[in-house]
Amino acid sequence: MTSAFSADLGRWTDVDQGHSAVRRVFADSYGLQALFAYRLGRWLLGAGGRYYLWPLLPVGWPIYYLLSRYARVAYDIRLELSADIGPGFFIGHFGAIRVRRCRIGANCSIGQLTHIGAAADGRGPAIGERVWIGAHAQIVGPYRIGSDATVGAGTVVQGDIPAGVLCLGNPARLVRRNYDNRRILRLREEVRSQTGNAAAS
Repeated sequence: MTSAFSADLGRWTDVDQGHSAVRRVFADSYGLQALFAYRLGRWLLGAGGRYYLWPLLPVGWPIYYLLSRYARVAYDIRLELSADIGPGFFIGHFGAIRVRRCRIGANCSIGQLTHIGAAADGRGPAIGERVWIGAHAQIVGPYRIGSDATVGAGTVVQGDIPAGVLCLGNPARLVRRNYDNRRILRLREEVRSQTGNAAAS
């Protein structure tokens, strides 16, 4: 939980600025608050298999419940524990965000009114690393989205999306290959290279 949330925090602020700057960002950032609740819940799920952590569960689960309910009521952000969200996740806005039954790689970003989840048969999408997903986008079903892809605002994905492309429309259409989304991801180059090095090792 700690390393994943540290990566989330790194997308929002420069952690080298000190603890006070981190506290300010966390207090003002709806997405970070929702992510903290989600990371806590996923950690608690894993803790159930380690008997030495069982004493923490009666305290941890009520805290998770309160934090996740707050994120839903105050910000309408639902990050369900059935989703496997990689580190460095960034939520660009709030309102009608639904993420469930999917796998999302490291350093991805989403906007408001975004729905990512499984189809009626329970199969959800697999999203690569450094994928930018715009507001009002819909990714529902067992689709694969390659790393470094960009899913534009309002796009409805109804098939696989290759890596490194820009897609737009309903249904999604590939409009540009070799599209560089680093600027809209707000992802520092050193973070990007570290993720690539970790994947290669």
